Formats: sequence, C-alpha cells, structure tokens
Amino acid sequence: MSMTSMLFLFLFLPLSLAVYYISSKSVKEYVLLAISLVFYSLCSVDYFLLFVLEIIGTVTIGRIISQTKDKVMKRSLLIIGIVINTGLLIYYKYSDFALRTWGSMTSSEVKLMGLALPLGISFFTFKAISYLTDVYKGTAVLADNPVHDALYLSFFPQVQSGPLSRYNELERHSEINMQLFSDGVFRFLIGFCKKVLIANVLSKITVEVFATPFEDFSMLYAWVGSICYSLQLLFDFAGYSDMAIGVTEMFGYRCLENFNYPYMTESVTKFWRRWHISLGQWFRDYIYIPMGGSRCKGKYRVYFNLFVVWVLTGIWHGADWNYVAWGLGYFLVIAFERFTSLPDRIKSKPAKAVYRIFCLLFINFQWVLFNSKDLMSGLRYIKTMIVYRSNELADYRALFLLKDYWIFILAAIILCFPIVPWMDKKLKSSKMIHTLFEVTIVVIVVAAFIWAVSFVVSGLNNPFAYANF
Repeated sequence: MSMTSMLFLFLFLPLSLAVYYISSKSVKEYVLLAISLVFYSLCSVDYFLLFVLEIIGTVTIGRIISQTKDKVMKRSLLIIGIVINTGLLIYYKYSDFALRTWGSMTSSEVKLMGLALPLGISFFTFKAISYLTDVYKGTAVLADNPVHDALYLSFFPQVQSGPLSRYNELERHSEINMQLFSDGVFRFLIGFCKKVLIANVLSKITVEVFATPFEDFSMLYAWVGSICYSLQLLFDFAGYSDMAIGVTEMFGYRCLENFNYPYMTESVTKFWRRWHISLGQWFRDYIYIPMGGSRCKGKYRVYFNLFVVWVLTGIWHGADWNYVAWGLGYFLVIAFERFTSLPDRIKSKPAKAVYRIFCLLFINFQWVLFNSKDLMSGLRYIKTMIVYRSNELADYRALFLLKDYWIFILAAIILCFPIVPWMDKKLKSSKMIHTLFEVTIVVIVVAAFIWAVSFVVSGLNNPFAYANF
C-alpha cells in the first residue's frame, strides 16, 4: 500500500487519524504502534513476522544495554544487536550480489537465491543501529515504556524510506496542536503533488529512454532521459519525504527536513548537505566521526575515512557494481574539493557559475550510473552523452517527448529553486498582499492535489523509487 494509493488516502489515513485522536492519552502510543504494524502487514505480509521479531529483538537488546552497568557486557550486547540487524540486511539484500561476484571471479555457474527485499529493511537497519548506539553512549534517554522504542523503529510514515530520525526526536506534543496538524496536511498535499504530477509523469520518459537499446540512442535522446531522471528522482524522493513529514505532523510529532533544494548546490560536497540530509547525518555520526572524522592525526587518514563512507553509501543504495562506482565517484570529487578547497578559493562570479554547472553535470552523470541496470550499461549511456552520436529517429523521439511533456519538465526545473519561500519573505512587508499570496498558494496546491488524485484514479501511480533500497 503506497502513500499515494486511494486505499491509503481515503481509507487508511483518515481512519487511523480518527482512531488515534479519539483514543485516550494513555494508550495513544499503543494505538499508533498497532497502526504502524497494520500498515507494514498490508505492504509486506510475507515479511511481517520478521519485522516484528526484529523490533522485539532490537528493543530487548537496547533495554538490557540501558540497564547494564558492566562495560564489557554493554559493548558485547551492542555488537550483537548490530550484527543481527546488519546480518539480516546483508542476507536479504546482498546474497545474490555476492553469488554473482563469486561466479564471475571463478568463472563458475552459481544459483541465485532470488530473495525478495523486505520493505524498508535498509532504513530499519540504520534506525536500529542508531537506537542501539545512542542507548549505549547514553545520548538516548529511553522512555519508561518500551512501546515507545518499538514505535520509533516501526513508525509507519518513515518505515519505507525515512527520513532517518533519531530516537530523541520522536517526541509528541502533549496536547493537540492544530497548527502542526494543518501544517502536516498541507505538507502532505505538496508531497503528493510532487510525486504524482512531476515524478510519475517524468518516469514515463525515463523508463522509455533507459529501456531503449543503445543502438537506437542519440546524444539528444540520452540527455533528455538523464535530465528527466535527475528531476524525477528529486521529486519522487522529496515528495515522499514531504508526505512522511506531513503524516508525522498530523499525528502530533515533528520531523526534521530531508531535502533543501539540492540542485542549487555550490559544490558536490554541499549537495550532500541538501540531498537526503538524514542519511548524510547518519553516516557522519555513526561511521565518519567514530573512525576519526576530519580530526585524524594522519595527514591522509581523513581521505580513507571518506573512502569508507562513500563505498558504504554506494553499497547501501544497491547491491551491484554500478552503485559501488557511484559511491566512488562521489568520494573522488568530494576528496578533490577538500584537497583543493574548492569552490571556496574561487573568487570570480563567472568561475563560480562554471563550477556550479560542472557539479550539476557530474551529479547528472552519477544519476545515470545509479539508474542503470549494471555498470557497463551506465558507462555506455554516459559515453553516448559525451561522444556525439546521431540517430534521426531517436532525435525525433526526443523532440516529441520534449514537446509532449515540456510543461512538466519546466515546472520541475522551476520548483528546483526556492521561488515560493523567496516570494513569501519579500511580501511579508505588506500584510494584505502577503495574506493574498498565502491564500493563492493554498488554492493552487489544493487544485493541484485534486488534479493529482485524478491521475492516480486513471492509473498513473508508480511505486516510490527509494522503496527499492
């Protein structure tokens, strides 16, 4: 059950909110935990028992760690908890990758396991590790009731694709906060529109282009596909994050931002402070800093730490060599920026603009690797973008796609910039004009939401891209 489905929109969500808000304060967390478990069972019935056992096991280990005084025992329990959770992730997500790699290295035929991926296992594993680590370090103050711990691990708006919140951040307002609720509804509508009206529409182009044999490619056709995929992925994942944040706020909890206009970045390093912010913070706090971060004694140790982080980031996103190459690509450019102090050393505005263009081109090439079926396919695609290749039929098809979808592509490009926040800030000097502006935005969003619902009813409702990770 996707958050953009009619079942979720008009049955599960309103019914869940109704049951939650009529429940007494003492049982609200129990109710929300039950709602979260029902949501998971509807989305992934085959792995529901595994999900419940993971929650029970992780919470049990966390609670024992919090009550144990012996340092050796605490450390041993932490290691056991991390090994169990990462072990399950490796088994379900990377078994076939390991078997394929072994088969290619030994030139032998191997039988793949063909395991389906449990819903949200990558995100659950990272939340479980942060929970256990924070309890071990004493930075997570556990609630009296372990139900709160279970709710943190299973909270249904965030179970598929985050954001990767921390245990201490799951704190509900003691009283009903109508402002927070209305903000959540509005945020949900915005995310729904991003996903359905932009990401789903652009996916028609990207699915077609990336499925086309390279013999039928042209340079223009390749660029149209890659740019549309860069936009699609942004509005798909940012749309999900908006919806997750919105639903979280509807239930009275706050949630940290996960995207901040990432394509406005000045550098590749800063791109990852704007894109999937919670993931970057997780790798910083639980991998990079524990390894020594940027304060290592060795001159080049910081680059080794970056290397480990980016290889793991690539592998976390997918079990194939194109994801490893994707992670290594970011490591090389981020290490280069750190070594050369770019772009901070650039003083000229034209030069800064050129470097920004370079960053966007690099990120676009990276998304091609990310979306390709394997490493060689990704490299061939990028080669087609760089080395001129003419194909009259492909060029004609590219122009046809641009003509057919130009309004959606243009809207996506415009919304990559903070135009609405900028206008909101500028118009605050006049109360009447600012109120009119706010009302206009609300009307536009509601109208867009109704239009988006009609898209879903007509069958245009693709799964969230990051649900595969």
